[in-house]
Amino acid sequence: MMKWLYRVDICLTALERTTVALILLVAVTILVADVALRASVGVALAWAAELTRYGIVWLVLIGGAIGARSGAHISIDVLGALLPPKAAHRLAQISALIAAGTTAMLTWYGWSLVSQMKRFGQTSASLEWPMWIIYLAIPIGCALMTLRFVQSALLLSEDVRRLNTAQSTA
Repeated sequence: MMKWLYRVDICLTALERTTVALILLVAVTILVADVALRASVGVALAWAAELTRYGIVWLVLIGGAIGARSGAHISIDVLGALLPPKAAHRLAQISALIAAGTTAMLTWYGWSLVSQMKRFGQTSASLEWPMWIIYLAIPIGCALMTLRFVQSALLLSEDVRRLNTAQSTA
């Protein structure tokens, strides 16, 4: 099972990083083009700010999954620093599972929001894109974070097993 998780991790990491990099590249390119056009010929791209804003929403939510994978989310680790290694790992594992539960609830809530937006048929102001596509960032980003937090908990569980094995052989 761990081999499968590592393969999924490699593919998902590449997909997340590529997606975030592409979104950032597109957002910067559009903003630079908009500023350059305004400054040189006095023409503004009416849709540039809206597309960039929606891109950044997607970037942040997918970036949240990257942060969950690398342990970059804000945490208070004072208690973990005071505990013995095995207990600290268990605490980190419990924290990851709580975070996974929270992001799983956000995934469910985000999906209900997307469904509602799809029923309403609302479109964005400048781009006239269906708003449900934009709101899809919430369940996708949160589902990725859920997966990454569960993955973190499983890897921490593996670390605890290694600690137990090391302590029992010592």
